[in-house]
Amino acid sequence: MVNRFDNFITDYLHENREVSLERIGLVKASSSAQEQQAGSVVFVYDKKAATSEDLINFIAEKTGKSKYLISSDLESHFAQVREFLNIGKSYEIPGFGFIKANKAGVYEFLPYSDINKPAKTGTQPVKRQKQSNRSAIQLITLIIVLAILGGLGWQAYQFFNKPKTVDNSETVINTVDTTANKTTPVLDSNRTDSALNTTSLHDSSDVVNVKYIFEITASGLRAQTRTAQLKNFGSDAAFDSFISNKTKFYSLYILKPTKIADTLTVKDSLSKFLQKDITLKIVPGT
Repeated sequence: MVNRFDNFITDYLHENREVSLERIGLVKASSSAQEQQAGSVVFVYDKKAATSEDLINFIAEKTGKSKYLISSDLESHFAQVREFLNIGKSYEIPGFGFIKANKAGVYEFLPYSDINKPAKTGTQPVKRQKQSNRSAIQLITLIIVLAILGGLGWQAYQFFNKPKTVDNSETVINTVDTTANKTTPVLDSNRTDSALNTTSLHDSSDVVNVKYIFEITASGLRAQTRTAQLKNFGSDAAFDSFISNKTKFYSLYILKPTKIADTLTVKDSLSKFLQKDITLKIVPGT
């Protein structure tokens, strides 16, 4: 399963012949267009490398999104790539080859096989057999990697689509009626199990502190950096943590005092700004 950023990296390499990937290294494509198509590259491992600024601008221009959001999303993407590399998985740059970690933990580049090159005259059966074996191994490796990524994708889909457990310190807004002064039932999660069928009422004119949750991630680094970026933009951003299936996750949100009748308007505005789906939770006691 190839991430959408990987295709942009491939396009950028074809056009610029060189790209730096955060804490992974420098990838240089051949200056020959014919060799570029064959995936001929030079890779220099550099654990202090920073993502090419021109790559961020390139993707921002192609997608029409803010380069600050692209920079943040690329940081998260490459953090996940390094996690895969460090557990022995391969990272594919489409059209060029794979990056993987050797036994010493150093990242190396494995190009695609030369199966598309014309056969030379004076065939050598032994070498051809070795080439065939190498191609078979690479194909099997690719299938295994795709199967693993597919499984992880399915698990992520299951996690984000199953009903979420209500946090004991928060109230979840299911719907908000913005017409007139109608009251909206809200589930109060601080009640005991025997009282969960009862509801407390908020008037549409009430002002409450609302957490506008825009992202859930398993990366603590991602939670810290994204929150810091939004704070620099002037947003009251923060994050909470919770455990699910023995894994720690982080819930990123923007805290904003909001009138009940205006919550959907604020939600839509933040969703457009952050390019994310928003979940609302009321802070108890407000």
